[in-house]
Parts: sequence; C-alpha cells; structure tokens
Amino acid sequence: MREYTVSEIAEIVGGELIAGDGGIKITEFSTDSRVGDAATMFVPVIGEHVDAHDFIKDAGAHGMRATFTCRREVAESLKADDMAVVYIDIPGEKNPNVEALQRFGAHVRGNFGIPVVGVTGSVGKTTTKEMVAMALSTGFCTLKTEGNMNSQVGLPRMMCRLSDKHEMAVIEMGMSMPGEMARIVRVARPECAVITNIGVSHIEQLGTYENILREKLNIINEFPDGGVLFVNGDDDLLREVADAWKEVCAEGENEYEEEDGGVLVHGVLMDVATAKRFPHIRIVTYGTKAGCDYRSRIAGPSDGGMDFRFSCPQRQGNLTAHLAVTGKHNVQNALAALSVAAHYGIDPERAAEGLLKYQAGEMRGRKIEVGGKILIDDTYNACPDSMMGGIDGLMMIKAKRHIAVLGDMLELGDISSVCHSMLGDYLVRQRVDYVVAVGRDAKFYLGRASRENGPVVSLSNARPGARMVRMSYGMEGSYFEDNASALAFLKDFLKEGDAVLFKGSRGMKLEELVEGLM
Repeated sequence: MREYTVSEIAEIVGGELIAGDGGIKITEFSTDSRVGDAATMFVPVIGEHVDAHDFIKDAGAHGMRATFTCRREVAESLKADDMAVVYIDIPGEKNPNVEALQRFGAHVRGNFGIPVVGVTGSVGKTTTKEMVAMALSTGFCTLKTEGNMNSQVGLPRMMCRLSDKHEMAVIEMGMSMPGEMARIVRVARPECAVITNIGVSHIEQLGTYENILREKLNIINEFPDGGVLFVNGDDDLLREVADAWKEVCAEGENEYEEEDGGVLVHGVLMDVATAKRFPHIRIVTYGTKAGCDYRSRIAGPSDGGMDFRFSCPQRQGNLTAHLAVTGKHNVQNALAALSVAAHYGIDPERAAEGLLKYQAGEMRGRKIEVGGKILIDDTYNACPDSMMGGIDGLMMIKAKRHIAVLGDMLELGDISSVCHSMLGDYLVRQRVDYVVAVGRDAKFYLGRASRENGPVVSLSNARPGARMVRMSYGMEGSYFEDNASALAFLKDFLKEGDAVLFKGSRGMKLEELVEGLM
C-alpha cells in the first residue's frame, strides 16, 4: 500500500490521535508484536484468553512506532515510549481495533475500481483461489490472497496490498462463526464469487448445514446488480440455491417467509440482506452433473496428474485440460477457475494453459518421493469432504500399496464419531490397503469395520499403543494415540513402491510424521 500518516489513518477509521507523532508514515499493519518495523502499525487483538494490549510495549521494542488501542489508559503508559497512539471508540464492538483495521481495508479497496472475486466454501477455498488467480493471470495482472490472510484480521491487510498495477483481485474469504462473512464482504466488496461446497467444517459453531450455507451466502451481500455467483452444481445444497434463484427469476419477484431470524427463499435459508440482493445477481453452476452451465468429465491419470474434458457456453464441443495434481476435487476446483476466467472474457484454452502451472502447496497435497516411496503431505487441515478427496487422489497414484495415515478431524462437535465412522466406510469402499489412524476419534476410522468384520485382530508386528484390525477384503489398519508411536511404526512398516497419504486437522500436526520419514 502507499504511505499513510498516522493522522490520516486515524481520520479514515474514525479514531483519535491521543499520543505521539501523527506524521509517522505507515505502509503495513501487524497483529504480531514480533513482526514489524518503523513503518508498521500494531493492531492489538482482544482474544478469548489473551489481550494483545499487553504486548504493545513489545511491539515498540521490535521497532513499531504506532498502534491502535481501545483502552484510553494505554496512552499514558506509552507516552514515554514515543509511540503514536490512535484511540478507537466504537460502543458495543467487541474488538474495536479489528473493526478499525477493517474500515481502513475497506477504504483502500474503495480507491481501486477493479473487479474482486471472492472465494469461499467448506473445502477447497485455497486451491480454488490459487487456480482462479492463475487462470485470470493469463489476461490480467491479478492480486491474490497470500497464505492464510482470509479472516477478519487477514483480509483487510490483504486489501491494503492493492496497487495501481493490479487489474483484478482474487480474495479468499474464510469464516467460522455467525456474522463473519457479512463483516469481511463489507471490506472486500466482491462483484463475483465462488462457493466451492457446503460441508461440515465449523458445524460445531454453526450447528447445521443450513446455517453454514446461510453464512456462506452472505458473500453476495455487497454484489452490484448483475454480480455473478459461481456455485458447485454437484453439491446438493448449492444446487438448491441455484434452483431457488431460477424460481425467483421466473416469478420476477422475491417473496419469502421469516425463519429463525432469517428468511426462507424457495426453501433456502438466508439472511435478510442476502435475500434482498438475491434477485439482482446471476448464479452460474459448474460440476459434473447434467444441467451444470460448465461441465467436466475426468479422462484419467496422465503424466503424474490427470486429464479432464470440459464444456462451456462460450465454446462449442469439449475442450481438454491437464492438471499436475490428482483428485476429482481438483478437477472441480479447476472448472471453477475456468468458469470465472471465461466470465471475464479469457479464452478457455488460454485459461487452461495457465492451470498447468498449478502445484500443490506445502501441506496441501504436495507429493514427496523418499526412498522409492511417494509421501503425500496433505496435513494442513481436514474434514470429511476433504478427507474423501485426499483418499481419491491417493488411489489415482500407481503404487504397490495405498496407505492412508489419518488423524482426527476436529471441530465436528457431537457428530464427530459418526463422521469418523462414515469415513471408515469410505476407506473400505475405496479399497485402501492399509490405514494408520492417529489421535482420539481416529479410532472410529477402524471401529465400524472391526465391529462388522469380527473382533480386533492383534498382529505380531504391533507396537505398544497400537491397535490392529483386519478389514473384510484383506485391508488392515493400526490405531495410535500419538504421533511418536505412529512414526516408530511407519519407519519399519513402509516399503518401496508405497503411496502414503498423510491427512488430519491442523491441531494433529501430522506433518511431524512426514518430516520424521524424510
């Protein structure tokens, strides 16, 4: 971002400079007191257990010369430290400093009239964001979300990175609690968006699939008239959204009934603000099912990746594309990217060439060859949908044995054991050769299979802390409570020619197993 003085920032966010030099020039914001310099403004976030106001002096010690605060008494304690202090007073706001950062991000976004594409969904947000950006970059200079800057704190910082050179922006938009999406869309103000799917991620906080969908749909709240929402037509709930939109268009009006503080639009629960925008946007579907506007069909594995064919309204006949990664879910992500690129006038073949560059990021399905074995590091996070996608990708790799090392899927609340058991059934159906389950609820990956196929079988090579089971068609599995025990087992168990998937929720830290084997 360009330089702003602290005084300018205070005026933009509605704050008050109550200490220090308002002429200090700022080019970046940081929520980490250890990361920044003299041109960085510190944003103290008030968390559930930690109030970052306690670290303002630490931020100063690391070179930062300006800070927000929603605690007026802080200014007195900082006067001797020569820090510029902007006081934020927003009654009723739980995190006024974050709100100030969002206001500033919205201001910067407002200075650039370029199209912004939002990307959200329960699974595949980051991959889809990367692919959309690659496809658009074949025709436009495109800014994309970096790292995990997709939250109430990260997204406004990302918007501050817009510059005069950018012609497009692809912004990942994450949420985990009610109301989050509505806040961040006011910052990014996308005119186009993609919803990849509606899964059980964050169901512990939101309660139901319908509530998750309701929250995701807030991504259209700031759409201009004619803004386009691309939805995965293979997802049942998103298909219902597309069907509801068609009904609204056919009727020429949007009638709805109130339900749980929101409204029902032809059976789809959404917030009132979303319902008001719904008749004024367009919805486009992509997927493998009949009736999708953009449709794909997998041709098969090829050159360590996969080929697929797709059709689109802009061209007659089928076109062929290649990805350097495997998995049916990646084909859907690529199809979303091709759909958005075509919407912005990029030739589908040119956009498909851009996707050739896509490689799985660190801990997001990256393949590593070690000692004649292929290790698939997909340890960044996990939920049932992404687990199934990871397993599909594993089974597309040519190998002597297909082995899945799976950790707990967290934040599933009361349905956790059911979700883990259902994934166990999926492992059986996909005929994975061996499963290594690590964690607490991970035992349910093996639990249902062991109940249906007889008692647990103790094998001679079982290590302390391991529980072994034999599945119906000869597949076997091991259960470990911790990574150290699992790693000790894997070092002896894995052989040349194996393909091994490592996947679990972020809190399980299964990357420790990958690092240990490397």
